[in-house]
Amino acid sequence: MPSNSDAQEKTIQPDLDASWYLAATKPRQELRAVEQLTNQGIRAFCPIAQVEKIKQGKRTVIEEALFAGYLFINIALDNPLTSKVRSTRGIRDWVRFAGNIAKVPQDLIEMLINEEKKSENKVVISRFNKGESVRILSGPFVGLKGIYERGDGEARSLVLVEFLGQKNQLKLANEQITTD
Repeated sequence: MPSNSDAQEKTIQPDLDASWYLAATKPRQELRAVEQLTNQGIRAFCPIAQVEKIKQGKRTVIEEALFAGYLFINIALDNPLTSKVRSTRGIRDWVRFAGNIAKVPQDLIEMLINEEKKSENKVVISRFNKGESVRILSGPFVGLKGIYERGDGEARSLVLVEFLGQKNQLKLANEQITTD
C-alpha cells in the first residue's frame, strides 16, 4: 500500500472553495481510505506516526494513523464528488456536529502536514520513556516498581529498581515490564 505522502502527491489540486473536513474510517483502514479518495481525485490527509511496539518480545517500529479511525478531507461541500465520500472503501461516514459536517481549521492541517514532514523516519511514540515509572510483571522481582532507564537491544530493557535499600539496575525482557 502506498504511503500517505505518495497518495497525496497524486491528488488533484483542490478548488479555492475547498475546506478541510473530518471523516471517520473503518477500523485500521485510514490509509486505504486515503488511497481510494485520491484515486477519485479527492484530496485526503491522514497524519502518520511511527510507533515502537513490542511484538513477540522484540521491539519493532510500525506506522499507525496518528488519529486512529479518522482522516481529513479537502473538498468543497458543493462539489459533486462529496456524495462519493461516504461510499468510498475504508470510510464509515462524515463526522458531524449538530448535523453539520465537522470543519477543521486550515492552519491546523498545515501544522500537521509540516510536523509530519519534519519528523519523517523518526520514532514519534515509544512504549517507554526514560525516567518513566514501570512495574515488573513476572520473574523473581514480580510486583516491584522501578524506573525505565533505556532499551538494551531488541528484546530487553534496563530498569532501575530499589531493592533491599539499594538501587539496582536490572536487565529484563520487554514483556516483563509495563507502565505503572
